[in-house]
Amino acid sequence: MSPPTLIEVVDDDEDVRRMLVMVLESHGFKVRPHDGGASYLKSPRASTPRVMLLDVRMPQMSGIELQIRLKEMGDDIPVIFMSGESLPHETQAVHRSNAIGFLFKPFHTAQLLQAIEAGLQAQTQASNMPT
Repeated sequence: MSPPTLIEVVDDDEDVRRMLVMVLESHGFKVRPHDGGASYLKSPRASTPRVMLLDVRMPQMSGIELQIRLKEMGDDIPVIFMSGESLPHETQAVHRSNAIGFLFKPFHTAQLLQAIEAGLQAQTQASNMPT
């Protein structure tokens, strides 16, 4: 039996993190919440299949900045951005980032699960590509 998919939730809003943990765990995912980019960067890297739900706007380090840092570090975790409000330049940066998806808060559970499935498929395809 393979381990459950790990969802890394990075959002500065505690209520959003709590809600996502409840919803995702009820669908069989393992969830690690982080209150920002620095918190995620300090956590150990998991070797299981994983996807990141990443808030665009956070203090200290934006989601876009965190994704750039991850790419520089060689961490190719599939990213799904989330935002309750985004400025045009933020939305454009997300679209240029090769993220798996962009969810506007509030979103439906079905949208969330579809985006996660797309992230897992992208990860599977990337790991099956010849080197």
